[in-house]
Amino acid sequence: NRGLSVIDSYKLLKQGEELTEEEIFLASALGWCIEWLQAYFLVLDDIMDGSHTRRGQPCWFRLPKVGMIAVNDGIMLRNHIPRILKKHFRGKPYYVDLLDLFNEVEFQTASGQMIDLITTLEGEKDLTKYTLSLHRRIVQYKTAYYSFYLPVACALLMAGESLDNHIDVQNILVQMGIYFQVQDDYLDCYGDPKT
Repeated sequence: NRGLSVIDSYKLLKQGEELTEEEIFLASALGWCIEWLQAYFLVLDDIMDGSHTRRGQPCWFRLPKVGMIAVNDGIMLRNHIPRILKKHFRGKPYYVDLLDLFNEVEFQTASGQMIDLITTLEGEKDLTKYTLSLHRRIVQYKTAYYSFYLPVACALLMAGESLDNHIDVQNILVQMGIYFQVQDDYLDCYGDPKT
């Protein structure tokens, strides 16, 4: 769970120190921001892809009386993130870094989505241009940054660390995210849903 990863990562960074109630609350708030960001991405991704189901349920925009209102719902989800950050982190020395981080990760994810959409244009599905290198780039930008790097980066900022000093952490987490998505895609195609 992306949201819980913030708390778990922060606990590890505190090296066994007991977290205060405020630290738990702030890490949880960042976790919720990540979950809201993911919900925003998924609502819009389902619309752009014309999907019918997500995790065995009808996509939000497919529900009666929702339709394209789902676009606005996604925007509402996204717009609550800076509100939460402002309310709970404005006085923190890392507040601007959090804003920059969420903006950068959203840009990375939108870039991955754009590459994905361009590659699979409706009526122009030419699989010859869908290379392993292209798939890796899509996965890196569309999934790895927000799913694996963002929670740990939030915890690093809470712990007073500069993200510039932890480029290796970013690189490793992005590689983990790529591995996760490739495995997930493989299981979607060839896995037994009963196991």
